[in-house]
Amino acid sequence: MIPPTEAQFQILIRKYLDRGNIREINYYKFCADVDRPEDIFVQYSAKHPQPEDPFHHGQLREAGDTYFTSATQGLDVINNRFLQKRVEVSNNPSDIECRLQHAIVMKRVRVEEFFLDFDKLRKGHVTKTQFESVLSMLSFNLTRSEYDSLYEKYKTPDGKFNYVAFCASINSAFTSYGIQKDPTKKVAAVTVDNTVHARRKYLDMTPEEVATIENILKEYKKCVEIKRIHLAPMFQDFDITKNQHVTKHQFLRTLNYLGVSTDEHVLNTLLKAYMDKGNVDEVNYYDFCYDVDHSDDLFKVGRDFNHSFAYYPKT
Repeated sequence: MIPPTEAQFQILIRKYLDRGNIREINYYKFCADVDRPEDIFVQYSAKHPQPEDPFHHGQLREAGDTYFTSATQGLDVINNRFLQKRVEVSNNPSDIECRLQHAIVMKRVRVEEFFLDFDKLRKGHVTKTQFESVLSMLSFNLTRSEYDSLYEKYKTPDGKFNYVAFCASINSAFTSYGIQKDPTKKVAAVTVDNTVHARRKYLDMTPEEVATIENILKEYKKCVEIKRIHLAPMFQDFDITKNQHVTKHQFLRTLNYLGVSTDEHVLNTLLKAYMDKGNVDEVNYYDFCYDVDHSDDLFKVGRDFNHSFAYYPKT
């Protein structure tokens, strides 16, 4: 290991004397030159090498499509962790136009004005990249398959995106074109049903589960009325962000703590009925408490009773 001659040893020492004196030697640089991992360990070579796509600095990696293509009917939502692919049905490419329509109604956005910024000559179409930029500016985070689904539907023969037809389809949810020619025509008012697809995405249930959920809620309502349990405060302890949702494990833990838990098959059906985020992780406890622990059903007196004599005084 030591150089055979004193002259070679002195040459080796001089290479690592980088502090301006003859007493300190940079051993770290010496070890980096001598003890290289690539010389000790043989480099791994794949049996079937595949070329990797070049990745540039600052480039965002594509997350891929996370849409759960399998049917959610008969799905076990309690014991599905580590056993199957992540369930995510809120980004279904087949109903993306309906969800965008409801989201635009909810946000009160004029979509065509954003497209006009890219269409200086008012030709009625923009490029695919400009179409994706408009939806990104509107804070609609879509997947690649959702973008492609909309683009293929409104693609022009020259490869552009027909935003005029797209905006007409979107705006048909809350207005009607040509009403100036028909003065007696009435435009339907915007209701909560016009925004439900933008806020909720339920899992598919079998007809047996749909018929069973009514009986399950009746049993829970009877149990809550007999035991005089107030469900909402227990769920709100887990809901720190006040978004009216808790995880399925927190939901089951609360029911078990209150003594109203039941067998796993019934709980599986109950969870599927109130999972409205398109996944099997979040449960809408607010709707569950409203259906089971509502004051109008328990006390036969609602909030309107307090104002019943506001305009009609007692006689």
